[in-house]
This record gives sequence, C-alpha cells and structure tokens, in this order.
Amino acid sequence: MHATRIARTATRSMRIIALPLTPPCKPTDGRPAEHLTYYHFITPTESAKTTSWSKWAAAKAADLWAGLGKAPEGNWKRRAFLYGERLVDRLDFEELALKSLDPSLGPRLSHIVPSKDKNPPVHIPLIYPPSACSSPLPHLQSLVEKRTPRHKKGFWVWLAVSPLTAPFALIPIIPNFPFFFCVWRSWSHYRAYKASQYLEGFLKQGAIVPQTSTELDVIYAKYAPAALPTPPAPPPPSEHSSPPHHNDHGAQDEKAGTYAGGGARLLLTKEAVPELQKVLELPEDSTFAADVYRALEQARLRLEGPQKQEQNKS
Repeated sequence: MHATRIARTATRSMRIIALPLTPPCKPTDGRPAEHLTYYHFITPTESAKTTSWSKWAAAKAADLWAGLGKAPEGNWKRRAFLYGERLVDRLDFEELALKSLDPSLGPRLSHIVPSKDKNPPVHIPLIYPPSACSSPLPHLQSLVEKRTPRHKKGFWVWLAVSPLTAPFALIPIIPNFPFFFCVWRSWSHYRAYKASQYLEGFLKQGAIVPQTSTELDVIYAKYAPAALPTPPAPPPPSEHSSPPHHNDHGAQDEKAGTYAGGGARLLLTKEAVPELQKVLELPEDSTFAADVYRALEQARLRLEGPQKQEQNKS
C-alpha cells in the first residue's frame, strides 16, 4: 500500500509509520536485530464531542507553556521556556513518540477478533521502507517489551517525588516549576506506558501487519548520507615488527568497520523531513517534523558515543 493512500485513509483508521534511523546490527543471543527507529502514529482526528477534561487540561497547559515562549528575550518566562525545551530535547525520542499515541483515538482491542455479525477483524498497518530494513515488527515488539515496565516505573517515581517540591511554592511571583516538571514527567511516563500497553495487546494478537512502501524507499535513496570513505589499508608487517596485541587488533578492526560505515551511520539526513511530511500528507501544525529532527539528532549522538570511546581507548 502506498504511503499517500495510507495518509488519505488515516482519518478512518490507525496507521504506524516506521522510519529506521540506523542500519540493524547483527542479532545476538537470539534477540532481534536492534536498530534505532522512529515510529509515528497516525490516528483519526478527535472531535470536540469526545474531548475529556484531562485532554482539555493538557491542551490548556500546552497553551500556557507556549505563552511563556512568546515573552520578550531576557524575560524570566522566556528563559524558563528555553530551558524547558532543552530538557524536552534530552528525553528519549522513543518516549516522546509513544506518549504521542492516544489509545482512545485508535481501534479498541476488542475489535481485533471477528464479531458475531461477521465484521472483519481490525488490522493496523506498519508501514516501512524495505530498502532500509527488513520487517520492523520484531523490533517494535522488543521496544514495547522494554518500554512498558520502564515507563510504569517512571510514572510512579516522578509521582512520588512531586510532593517533595511543595516548599518551592513559597517563593513569591515565580511559579513552582519543579513541581510542574515532576507532574509533567509523571504524566509523560503514564502516557507512554498506556501507549506501550496498548500496542502490546495488538502485537500479541498479531493485529499489527507490516506493509512496504515504495514512496518511503524513494526518499531514503534520495536523502541517504554520503558514504564514508574507506580507511587506508595498514602497511604490511616487517620482519622485525611484533604482532599487534589481541585486544588492540580487535579494537582496530572495530574502529575500521565503523569508519567504513559498518552499520554505525545514519540512514537519513534532516533534508528528508519536509518531503516525508509531504508524502505522508501530514498537516502543517503536526509535530512530525520536530519529532523526526529530534530523533535524528539523538541517533547521531548515540552513534558518536561508542566511536568516541573507541578513539579514547586507541
């Protein structure tokens, strides 16, 4: 199914877009191949009649936060906004992606089996570029298994910490930012926990079905980063040279493989984001672009971490 067709039917059903950010590594100990992947969830739009008070409160808080960003430069409100945005950029993009999924807007778990009136069961397409990875379904299953207990724990921990910030409310004029931050982190973990639980239910029933997209393949081919140059071959050992130490030789081989693009690289550049948003026919006010930019930057930093460690060891 084409991505454009997916976008047009998104108003009636749920779709998952898998965007691999790095090539998969070799599977170990029977585990599926790991590869950084950003998942974007397309759900039907919410009507005003179905808006709950909790969603209204979340929207109100978002408007208040955006208002801080509109304050003049140098104002404490503006500084607080910029600092808060930097904190958000440090959150795992996997958490931010999960918490963006609202289970109340997607199909119900009870609809995944055929009903008595012979209605077909619900299937959720998992759209991905086949040139970038094989089926992302095993990776999604692994991600959900890791994230569900992590976000459940995070929800309770931040909820327990929030009362400890009550003394900050005694400071006049300045809002109690530590309290609001703890509450927001607890709410974020809760949203991600409920979303991962929701996905886990569909995965167990086999209701999430991988589907390839040629449109995504075209974008990946068009915006693939330039290949890294092949490192120069080492000089042949002389008769008087001693053989390299086993550990050093292994580190050199690993570093050479990384330098030659042996998996430790990005699959997309940031220039691909606008075209991805256009192909998927996402609205202009969607957070898709900002979320993918953040995911690409975090993926780049995660790749640089092991490489810097190897450079320090050498």
